[in-house]
Amino acid sequence: MSIRKQLSHLVLLILGGLIIMTLSACGLNKDSRAWIEKNRVSDIYKVYPTKNPEDLFNIFTKGFNIEQYYKDEHNNEYKMHFTGNSDTKTINGELIKYYGDEEKKLADVSYRDGHLVFSDSSVKQYWPLDGFLFQHLTIDQAYLDKLKEKEHSYNVQSGTFSISYEIQDSPVKHLLHKEKVHITDFKISGYGNNYKYYYARTLKFKFNDSSVFSESINKLYD
Repeated sequence: MSIRKQLSHLVLLILGGLIIMTLSACGLNKDSRAWIEKNRVSDIYKVYPTKNPEDLFNIFTKGFNIEQYYKDEHNNEYKMHFTGNSDTKTINGELIKYYGDEEKKLADVSYRDGHLVFSDSSVKQYWPLDGFLFQHLTIDQAYLDKLKEKEHSYNVQSGTFSISYEIQDSPVKHLLHKEKVHITDFKISGYGNNYKYYYARTLKFKFNDSSVFSESINKLYD
């Protein structure tokens, strides 16, 4: 084999190796905590905090959904579902209680003048939060850098991701009246690349009294 052919083969082998290394590095990169936080979690920084929920209409110009889920220490399960109507600039929803596989609507709920207003005030006792987590929590890269990661995952095909952290303390404990219990898990999950197309992000807190609270924000499709 001539020297020219040997050099050509060598160049091809080197290029092939570089391509394989690059693809492998990209694969590893997307499966790293740093990549997930920078390319998926960082969208949430635009929302947490948002003191005035009506300001979300500046981000989600077509409207949005907010879903909150609460399981208390007695395993009673509740859900709040709100819709932010971009035409009326109102945020209205309902409180639902789960009974096994069935669910029952307990009340209509609206956000007005800084508070949740229930059509049946007697059911307020079942719900621990007067408002939304994003009104009180600041989540940014500096905050996450202080937390120890427990586990993470990212699905290239679907774009879904999740990342869990250890957390010692949080305003969430005070907001949910759980000062005497510990947070056992803090997870951020979701799908969608950015606000322009599909978007959903969820914060989920678990406590050592078996209670759970989560808040999701979903962009309404154009």
